Amino acid sequence: MKKVNLKGVTPDAIARIIVLLIALVNAVLQIFGINTIPISNDEVSEIVSIVFLIVTSLYSTYKNFNVTPASQVAQNITDSIKNGELVAEDIERILDKIKESRD
Repeated sequence: MKKVNLKGVTPDAIARIIVLLIALVNAVLQIFGINTIPISNDEVSEIVSIVFLIVTSLYSTYKNFNVTPASQVAQNITDSIKNGELVAEDIERILDKIKESRD
């Protein structure tokens, strides 16, 4: 029997598996007539809308604001290029040198 290698499993993958398992259990319970989530169709629509609003708001906030160190450095470089403190070609040369040193 093969062993399961969990070394490369990311937290995102684990979360997706857990959500899938919950959805499967819910579907099986629904088949047997057990209502696990006692809500009406109107409430489902409202909940989906609210969840969609929350997810899209958080995602756009994360993508549009520089919350990671890499995005903050990139924004500083962009601002320096716009202010004329750096030339885009200089940055490209630096990036090429970095890529060459990694190879």
